[in-house]
Order: sequence, then C-alpha cells, then structure tokens
Amino acid sequence: MDTIVKSVSRILFPLMLVTGLYLVFHAHLSPGGAFPGGAMIATAFGMLVISYTEQDVEHRLTRSELIDIKSVAGIILVILIIRMGYMMREWFLSSQTLFSLWSGGFTPLTNIAGSLMIVTALIMVIYSMVRG
Repeated sequence: MDTIVKSVSRILFPLMLVTGLYLVFHAHLSPGGAFPGGAMIATAFGMLVISYTEQDVEHRLTRSELIDIKSVAGIILVILIIRMGYMMREWFLSSQTLFSLWSGGFTPLTNIAGSLMIVTALIMVIYSMVRG
C-alpha cells in the first residue's frame, strides 16, 4: 500500500482502539456494548491488515493466540453468567451510585468478556477473507 495509507492507519489505529474500549467499558452508562465495541476494535485490526500485509499483522497477533483469547473469554463469560447469583448476590443486589463506572453491577464484566469474543471472531473472519 501507499505510504499515506500506512501513515493514516498508524495514526487511526490507537484512536479506534480507545473508542472501542470506551464503548465496552461505558456501555451500561451510555449506548454501546460488547458488540459495537468489539466490532470497533476488530475494525482497527482489519484496517491494519488492509494497510499492511497480513504477515506483518499476524506476526503480532497469530490465529492460535486469537483462539486462546476467545476460549478464555468464553469460559470466563460462562462462569460469570452461571455463578452470578451465587457469587455476587450482595454486590448485585446492593444499591449502587448512579452514573459511576461500576454502577452497572454485573453488566460491565459481561460486556468485557463478550467484546473479547466478538473481537477475536471478527479478526479471524478478516484473516480468512484476506487469505481467500
């Protein structure tokens, strides 16, 4: 690709990551959530794959690492959902300070685990599309 495209993608990549993380962490306070935040983060990696070669990007984030991240995120999500009522009964039912970062109780934790699953799945789709 052209050096202009590579330079712009290098500038936009951290901004897109921060925006995606913002959507994930503040989803219980504003519109957003695991899917939009995860899609934004995966789009940032997709932009890198398009701007550079797949080997340059995959050198830093391989398929096996993506599968490991997705597996761990899925296990965490299942454990958190199954054990929610038992482990976090007091925290889940107690009154929280409205509009603070942890006012959502259990929701931010499920958003984080869900977004990890979305990010890894979409990056693997991008890798598959590039390889053809």
